[in-house]
Amino acid sequence: MEPRPFRLKTLLAHKKRLENLAQARLAEAKNIRDDVRTKLEDAKQQFSYAVETNEQEKAEGVAIGRLILNEQKLASLASNIKGIEKNLTEKERCVAQEQKNLLKCSQEHQILERLKEEQNKSYQNYLNKKEAAMLDEIAIIKHAAETDDV
Repeated sequence: MEPRPFRLKTLLAHKKRLENLAQARLAEAKNIRDDVRTKLEDAKQQFSYAVETNEQEKAEGVAIGRLILNEQKLASLASNIKGIEKNLTEKERCVAQEQKNLLKCSQEHQILERLKEEQNKSYQNYLNKKEAAMLDEIAIIKHAAETDDV
């Protein structure tokens, strides 16, 4: 049994679904990236607040144990910021990849749409030529019938 050939309509519908899926994946990637950006901004605010607090405590004079604790907290916050920045870079790479994927899917869909339009035009031209040939044949038959009657 021979495999059924793909129909253009089915292929177009499939490519449209892939394009819609790529759009959804891009939107999701952008949302995740934006969430990570928000986390980064929050972490930077926490870090600057901790630096200000540390400077105030140094100016007021505080126990050495407290200063060590503050320095450890600052180091931890700085490490957290670096991790979030790394995560943000990865998420931005994911967004770029999803944009490329969407562009590819969109282009494939547009190519198939153009092919469909060309096929429709070609088929319409074929039908027009066939109709013209039939009208010519009818005219010839009618003319032949009229000349036979005379």
